[in-house]
Amino acid sequence: MGDGMFKLASVGILAVSFLIASLPAGALVVGSYHILPLAGNSEKGVKRPGGGDGPLYYYGGSVFSSVKIVSVMWGSDVNQETVEKIPAFSAALVNSTYIDQMAEYSTVHKKPVNGRKSTKQTISRGSYVGQVVISPKHTGLQITDADIQNELAYQIRKGVLPPSDLNTLYMIYFPADVTITLDGLTSCQSFGAYHFAKRADKLHATNVFYTVEPECNCGLSYLTYAASHEFAEAVTDNIPTPGNVPDYPQAWNDVNGGEAADLCPFEGTLSDGADTWTVTQYYLNSILGCSTGDYQSP
Repeated sequence: MGDGMFKLASVGILAVSFLIASLPAGALVVGSYHILPLAGNSEKGVKRPGGGDGPLYYYGGSVFSSVKIVSVMWGSDVNQETVEKIPAFSAALVNSTYIDQMAEYSTVHKKPVNGRKSTKQTISRGSYVGQVVISPKHTGLQITDADIQNELAYQIRKGVLPPSDLNTLYMIYFPADVTITLDGLTSCQSFGAYHFAKRADKLHATNVFYTVEPECNCGLSYLTYAASHEFAEAVTDNIPTPGNVPDYPQAWNDVNGGEAADLCPFEGTLSDGADTWTVTQYYLNSILGCSTGDYQSP
Protein backbone atom coordinates (compact mmCIF):
# COMPACT_ATOMS: atom_id res chain seq x y z
CA MET A 1 0.00 0.00 0.00
CA GLY A 2 1.24 3.48 -0.78
CA ASP A 3 0.76 6.70 1.16
CA GLY A 4 -2.83 7.83 1.42
CA MET A 5 -4.24 4.49 0.28
CA PHE A 6 -6.92 3.16 2.60
CA LYS A 7 -7.27 -0.57 2.89
CA LEU A 8 -10.63 -1.78 4.16
CA ALA A 9 -10.60 -4.87 6.33
CA SER A 10 -10.82 -7.89 4.08
CA VAL A 11 -8.16 -10.28 5.32
CA GLY A 12 -8.58 -13.19 7.69
CA ILE A 13 -6.74 -13.56 10.94
CA LEU A 14 -5.65 -16.78 12.59
CA ALA A 15 -5.10 -16.20 16.32
CA VAL A 16 -1.78 -17.41 17.67
CA SER A 17 -1.05 -18.86 21.09
CA PHE A 18 -1.23 -16.33 23.91
CA LEU A 19 1.24 -16.72 26.76
CA ILE A 20 -0.27 -16.05 30.16
CA ALA A 21 3.11 -14.78 31.28
CA SER A 22 2.70 -11.89 28.84
CA LEU A 23 -0.41 -10.57 30.56
CA PRO A 24 0.21 -7.20 32.24
CA ALA A 25 -0.86 -6.89 35.86
CA GLY A 26 -2.57 -3.54 35.33
CA ALA A 27 -1.51 -0.07 34.30
CA LEU A 28 1.19 2.13 35.68
CA VAL A 29 0.67 5.85 36.20
CA VAL A 30 4.00 7.49 35.45
CA GLY A 31 4.39 11.23 34.99
CA SER A 32 1.77 12.41 32.54
CA TYR A 33 0.76 9.02 31.17
CA HIS A 34 -1.14 5.86 31.99
CA ILE A 35 0.83 3.04 30.40
CA LEU A 36 0.28 -0.65 29.82
CA PRO A 37 3.37 -2.33 31.32
CA LEU A 38 5.00 -5.45 30.04
CA ALA A 39 5.08 -8.49 32.31
CA GLY A 40 7.70 -8.14 35.00
CA ASN A 41 7.64 -4.33 35.06
CA SER A 42 7.81 -3.14 38.67
CA GLU A 43 8.18 0.61 38.93
CA LYS A 44 8.55 1.50 42.61
CA GLY A 45 6.09 3.79 44.31
CA VAL A 46 3.45 3.50 41.59
CA LYS A 47 0.00 2.13 42.28
CA ARG A 48 -0.73 -0.84 40.05
CA PRO A 49 -4.51 -1.32 39.88
CA GLY A 50 -5.92 -4.69 38.99
CA GLY A 51 -8.74 -7.12 39.54
CA GLY A 52 -11.60 -4.67 39.90
CA ASP A 53 -10.68 -1.71 42.11
CA GLY A 54 -13.70 0.28 40.88
CA PRO A 55 -16.25 1.64 40.59
CA LEU A 56 -15.53 4.18 37.88
CA TYR A 57 -16.80 7.72 38.37
CA TYR A 58 -17.65 10.30 35.72
CA TYR A 59 -15.57 13.48 35.83
CA GLY A 60 -17.20 15.44 33.00
CA GLY A 61 -14.86 14.57 30.14
CA SER A 62 -15.62 13.21 26.69
CA VAL A 63 -16.05 9.69 25.36
CA PHE A 64 -16.31 8.42 21.79
CA SER A 65 -19.95 8.36 20.69
CA SER A 66 -19.26 6.32 17.56
CA VAL A 67 -15.54 5.72 17.32
CA LYS A 68 -13.81 5.61 13.93
CA ILE A 69 -10.56 3.64 13.89
CA VAL A 70 -7.75 4.41 11.48
CA SER A 71 -4.93 1.88 11.75
CA VAL A 72 -1.63 3.60 11.00
CA MET A 73 1.49 1.68 10.03
CA TRP A 74 4.65 3.67 10.87
CA GLY A 75 6.56 3.13 7.65
CA SER A 76 7.13 0.12 5.42
CA ASP A 77 9.01 -1.99 7.97
CA VAL A 78 6.12 -2.84 10.30
CA ASN A 79 5.84 -6.60 10.90
CA GLN A 80 4.06 -8.08 7.88
CA GLU A 81 1.68 -10.11 10.02
CA THR A 82 0.63 -6.91 11.79
CA VAL A 83 0.09 -5.13 8.47
CA GLU A 84 -2.01 -7.97 7.10
CA LYS A 85 -4.06 -8.86 10.16
CA ILE A 86 -4.76 -5.68 12.09
CA PRO A 87 -7.42 -4.43 9.62
CA ALA A 88 -9.82 -7.34 10.23
CA PHE A 89 -9.21 -7.14 13.97
CA SER A 90 -9.90 -3.39 13.97
CA ALA A 91 -13.09 -3.81 11.95
CA ALA A 92 -14.34 -6.42 14.42
CA LEU A 93 -13.38 -4.35 17.47
CA VAL A 94 -15.65 -1.42 16.59
CA ASN A 95 -18.61 -3.57 15.52
CA SER A 96 -19.06 -6.16 18.24
CA THR A 97 -20.51 -7.09 21.59
CA TYR A 98 -17.14 -5.97 23.00
CA ILE A 99 -17.99 -2.32 22.43
CA ASP A 100 -21.70 -2.86 23.20
CA GLN A 101 -20.81 -3.25 26.90
CA MET A 102 -19.24 0.21 26.90
CA ALA A 103 -22.69 1.76 26.43
CA GLU A 104 -23.06 1.88 30.20
CA TYR A 105 -20.38 4.58 30.16
CA SER A 106 -22.48 6.87 27.99
CA THR A 107 -22.64 10.30 29.59
CA VAL A 108 -26.31 11.05 28.85
CA HIS A 109 -28.16 11.51 32.15
CA LYS A 110 -24.84 11.20 34.02
CA LYS A 111 -23.97 13.88 36.57
CA PRO A 112 -20.22 14.39 36.97
CA VAL A 113 -18.95 13.93 40.51
CA ASN A 114 -17.03 17.23 40.35
CA GLY A 115 -20.01 19.46 39.51
CA ARG A 116 -19.16 19.97 35.84
CA LYS A 117 -21.62 19.64 32.96
CA SER A 118 -22.05 16.32 31.19
CA THR A 119 -21.05 15.94 27.55
CA LYS A 120 -24.37 14.06 27.04
CA GLN A 121 -22.94 11.42 24.72
CA THR A 122 -24.19 7.91 23.93
CA ILE A 123 -21.58 5.26 23.21
CA SER A 124 -22.56 3.01 20.30
CA ARG A 125 -20.81 0.83 17.74
CA GLY A 126 -18.32 2.55 15.48
CA SER A 127 -16.63 2.01 12.14
CA TYR A 128 -13.28 1.06 10.68
CA VAL A 129 -12.11 3.74 8.25
CA GLY A 130 -9.15 1.77 6.91
CA GLN A 131 -5.40 1.34 7.14
CA VAL A 132 -2.69 3.74 6.03
CA VAL A 133 1.02 3.07 5.65
CA ILE A 134 2.74 6.41 6.17
CA SER A 135 6.24 7.44 5.14
CA PRO A 136 7.27 9.15 8.37
CA LYS A 137 8.90 12.54 8.14
CA HIS A 138 10.70 11.54 11.32
CA THR A 139 12.98 8.76 10.09
CA GLY A 140 14.89 8.08 13.33
CA LEU A 141 14.60 4.85 15.29
CA GLN A 142 14.40 6.70 18.63
CA ILE A 143 11.19 8.71 18.93
CA THR A 144 9.24 10.51 21.64
CA ASP A 145 5.55 11.15 22.17
CA ALA A 146 6.08 14.69 20.89
CA ASP A 147 7.53 13.22 17.69
CA ILE A 148 4.44 11.04 17.28
CA GLN A 149 2.11 14.01 17.75
CA ASN A 150 4.07 16.09 15.25
CA GLU A 151 4.04 13.22 12.74
CA LEU A 152 0.27 12.79 13.04
CA ALA A 153 -0.26 16.53 12.49
CA TYR A 154 2.04 16.44 9.44
CA GLN A 155 0.39 13.39 7.86
CA ILE A 156 -3.11 14.80 8.45
CA ARG A 157 -2.06 18.15 6.96
CA LYS A 158 -0.63 16.38 3.89
CA GLY A 159 -3.89 14.47 3.42
CA VAL A 160 -2.20 11.10 3.87
CA LEU A 161 -4.26 10.44 6.99
CA PRO A 162 -7.98 11.26 7.10
CA PRO A 163 -8.81 14.44 9.02
CA SER A 164 -9.26 14.27 12.76
CA ASP A 165 -12.58 14.81 14.50
CA LEU A 166 -14.07 14.05 17.90
CA ASN A 167 -14.71 10.39 17.01
CA THR A 168 -11.51 9.50 15.15
CA LEU A 169 -8.92 7.31 16.85
CA TYR A 170 -5.56 6.77 15.13
CA MET A 171 -4.13 3.43 16.31
CA ILE A 172 -0.41 3.48 15.43
CA TYR A 173 1.73 0.37 14.95
CA PHE A 174 5.52 0.48 14.74
CA PRO A 175 8.42 -1.56 13.35
CA ALA A 176 10.29 -3.69 15.88
CA ASP A 177 13.43 -1.53 15.58
CA VAL A 178 11.65 1.72 16.52
CA THR A 179 11.97 2.62 20.20
CA ILE A 180 9.59 5.06 21.89
CA THR A 181 10.62 6.93 25.02
CA LEU A 182 8.05 8.29 27.42
CA ASP A 183 8.88 10.22 30.61
CA GLY A 184 12.13 8.28 30.93
CA LEU A 185 10.53 4.92 30.13
CA THR A 186 11.32 2.80 27.09
CA SER A 187 8.89 0.88 24.90
CA CYS A 188 9.07 -2.91 25.13
CA GLN A 189 11.17 -2.59 28.29
CA SER A 190 8.93 -0.55 30.59
CA PHE A 191 5.67 -0.34 28.68
CA GLY A 192 3.73 -2.09 25.96
CA ALA A 193 1.21 0.58 24.86
CA TYR A 194 -0.57 3.81 25.80
CA HIS A 195 -3.22 6.21 24.54
CA PHE A 196 -3.31 9.98 24.66
CA ALA A 197 -4.78 13.16 23.15
CA LYS A 198 -2.81 15.99 21.59
CA ARG A 199 -4.75 18.56 23.64
CA ALA A 200 -5.07 17.33 27.21
CA ASP A 201 -6.04 20.51 29.05
CA LYS A 202 -9.74 20.66 28.11
CA LEU A 203 -12.18 19.65 25.40
CA HIS A 204 -11.14 20.89 21.94
CA ALA A 205 -13.13 20.49 18.73
CA THR A 206 -9.89 19.92 16.81
CA ASN A 207 -8.29 17.41 19.16
CA VAL A 208 -6.31 14.42 17.88
CA PHE A 209 -6.73 11.09 19.69
CA TYR A 210 -4.28 8.23 19.25
CA THR A 211 -2.89 4.99 20.66
CA VAL A 212 0.73 3.87 20.52
CA GLU A 213 1.28 0.14 19.88
CA PRO A 214 5.00 -0.79 19.83
CA GLU A 215 6.05 -4.06 18.22
CA CYS A 216 7.53 -5.86 21.21
CA ASN A 217 8.00 -9.24 19.52
CA CYS A 218 5.48 -10.84 21.90
CA GLY A 219 3.27 -12.16 19.10
CA LEU A 220 0.02 -11.05 17.53
CA SER A 221 -2.08 -12.08 20.53
CA TYR A 222 -0.18 -9.74 22.82
CA LEU A 223 -0.49 -6.95 20.26
CA THR A 224 -4.28 -7.35 19.97
CA TYR A 225 -4.51 -7.60 23.77
CA ALA A 226 -2.60 -4.33 24.14
CA ALA A 227 -4.53 -2.63 21.33
CA SER A 228 -7.92 -3.63 22.80
CA HIS A 229 -6.74 -2.36 26.20
CA GLU A 230 -6.01 1.08 24.79
CA PHE A 231 -9.14 1.02 22.65
CA ALA A 232 -11.40 0.33 25.65
CA GLU A 233 -9.78 3.12 27.61
CA ALA A 234 -9.84 5.62 24.75
CA VAL A 235 -13.55 5.03 24.12
CA THR A 236 -14.46 5.59 27.77
CA ASP A 237 -11.83 8.24 28.63
CA ASN A 238 -10.35 9.80 25.51
CA ILE A 239 -8.44 12.59 27.28
CA PRO A 240 -6.41 10.84 30.00
CA THR A 241 -4.76 13.40 32.26
CA PRO A 242 -1.71 13.27 34.53
CA GLY A 243 -1.37 11.58 37.87
CA ASN A 244 -3.42 9.52 40.29
CA VAL A 245 -6.06 12.13 41.13
CA PRO A 246 -8.70 12.14 38.38
CA ASP A 247 -10.58 15.27 37.37
CA TYR A 248 -11.90 17.05 34.28
CA PRO A 249 -11.25 16.65 31.34
CA GLN A 250 -11.08 12.97 32.21
CA ALA A 251 -14.26 10.98 31.71
CA TRP A 252 -14.48 7.61 33.51
CA ASN A 253 -11.83 6.73 36.15
CA ASP A 254 -11.72 5.16 39.57
CA VAL A 255 -10.66 7.34 42.51
CA ASN A 256 -7.00 6.48 41.90
CA GLY A 257 -7.04 7.49 38.24
CA GLY A 258 -7.36 3.95 36.93
CA GLU A 259 -9.18 3.57 33.62
CA ALA A 260 -11.59 0.79 32.67
CA ALA A 261 -9.02 -1.69 31.34
CA ASP A 262 -6.43 -0.81 33.98
CA LEU A 263 -8.56 -2.55 36.58
CA CYS A 264 -8.93 -5.85 34.75
CA PRO A 265 -5.74 -7.61 33.60
CA PHE A 266 -7.65 -10.61 32.27
CA GLU A 267 -8.20 -11.90 28.75
CA GLY A 268 -11.12 -12.91 26.56
CA THR A 269 -11.56 -13.50 22.87
CA LEU A 270 -13.19 -11.58 20.04
CA SER A 271 -14.41 -13.48 16.98
CA ASP A 272 -15.97 -12.48 13.67
CA GLY A 273 -17.06 -16.04 12.93
CA ALA A 274 -13.98 -16.82 10.88
CA ASP A 275 -11.11 -15.49 12.98
CA THR A 276 -10.44 -15.05 16.70
CA TRP A 277 -8.27 -12.56 18.57
CA THR A 278 -7.20 -12.08 22.18
CA VAL A 279 -8.64 -8.99 23.89
CA THR A 280 -8.53 -7.52 27.37
CA GLN A 281 -11.43 -7.53 29.78
CA TYR A 282 -12.44 -4.23 31.38
CA TYR A 283 -14.30 -2.97 34.43
CA LEU A 284 -18.09 -2.70 34.38
CA ASN A 285 -19.91 -0.59 36.95
CA SER A 286 -23.06 -2.61 36.26
CA ILE A 287 -21.56 -5.67 37.92
CA LEU A 288 -18.97 -3.89 40.09
CA GLY A 289 -16.31 -6.09 38.59
CA CYS A 290 -14.45 -7.12 35.49
CA SER A 291 -16.16 -8.26 32.32
CA THR A 292 -15.91 -11.94 31.52
CA GLY A 293 -16.50 -14.20 28.57
CA ASP A 294 -15.94 -13.82 24.87
CA TYR A 295 -17.23 -11.42 22.22
CA GLN A 296 -18.72 -11.62 18.77
CA SER A 297 -18.68 -9.41 15.66
CA PRO A 298 -20.96 -8.38 14.18
